[in-house]
Amino acid sequence: MTLIDFFIGALLANAMPHLIFGLTKTHFLGLFGFSPKGNIAYAVLQFIICIILFGIYYDFKNIMENGYLVGGITVVVLYFIFGKILVRFYGKQEKSTKN
Repeated sequence: MTLIDFFIGALLANAMPHLIFGLTKTHFLGLFGFSPKGNIAYAVLQFIICIILFGIYYDFKNIMENGYLVGGITVVVLYFIFGKILVRFYGKQEKSTKN
């Protein structure tokens, strides 16, 4: 493992909590402040930097050969796509069970 591998993994892993905090409108300190939109923007920025670093150092065609990276990217992308829907769905269920 090289230092760049550490940064690629750290950026990918750190994008997830910032995305979740942004989608759930939890105020959490990120690069762009405490706002939910700032956390989402920070998650997107980290994800993009992670992919660019991997592409520069290992070439984009090698992404599919790295199972750990593919798994991490899959989870982050699924949260980008379905995260807001899941937050709304489970938020409605929680409200309906309290009544």
